[in-house]
Amino acid sequence: MNLVIFGDDMYTAAVIESLIEHKHKILLIIAPYHFNDHFKGLEQTASKYGIKFVKAENINSENIRNLIADVKPDLIIAAHLRKILRKEIFSLAAMGAINIHPSLLPRYRGLSPQHQAIMHGDAESGVTIHFIEDAVDTGDIIKTEKFTISKDEYIKNVQIKMLDIYKRIVVESLDLLKDPFFKPVKQDLIFESYFGPLKKSDREIDLTRSTIEVYNLVRAVSLPYKGAFYKNYTIWTAELAELTSDLENKYKEIGFYFDEPADKIIIKLKDGFLVSDDFEIN
Repeated sequence: MNLVIFGDDMYTAAVIESLIEHKHKILLIIAPYHFNDHFKGLEQTASKYGIKFVKAENINSENIRNLIADVKPDLIIAAHLRKILRKEIFSLAAMGAINIHPSLLPRYRGLSPQHQAIMHGDAESGVTIHFIEDAVDTGDIIKTEKFTISKDEYIKNVQIKMLDIYKRIVVESLDLLKDPFFKPVKQDLIFESYFGPLKKSDREIDLTRSTIEVYNLVRAVSLPYKGAFYKNYTIWTAELAELTSDLENKYKEIGFYFDEPADKIIIKLKDGFLVSDDFEIN
């Protein structure tokens, strides 16, 4: 199949490698311009295979439309793309366009799905391949693959699982699209939810929350992201502490405490304690 790929980073590069391995032809790779170097791995992948690579300030521009129209792709794939493709772009391919979304759609549409599954304490998440249409993440589903999230897994672990799925789910989806009897599935709107990109305020520890809510926040925004914070403290990892009389007698009020002799943070919440020895003081 002849393809145009939109994407940002190493996840896009992994998808491209899998597509080439399975004899699909990448005609063009387009990356949105960001003020970081996340695209470098993607650019190197394009160079490795001699594929034209374009960085675009506006991925929906007339120039991009003309580039795609010139190569006449069978399908456009948005692979870990953090921008919205407009209809004048995603309608240019003969078979339309598909997107890789890192959640079990229609749960967690939008730009923070990986974080939201952890923040909500979900025991499972997944990756969804769906058709692109005008509204964000609403198109018919081609394929979904689930995985479990254990109670002590952090965002980095979840992303490793997703990357492994990325390497095969797009290829498997293209195989399905070749089948004349295949029919995509409508999204079940009973489970619909949408969240925008994470803001700094979303990472702030709220001491009115429960112990498990704060613990899930720490897990959801830890490395490679900026971490959960309270005032000038950033918490990278934490543990649910067993309630003991020593803790309850020493930390009677809800609050955030630095135990200097033990070099630990103690977070007293309404229903228990979190303890962290993996933190920074900014």
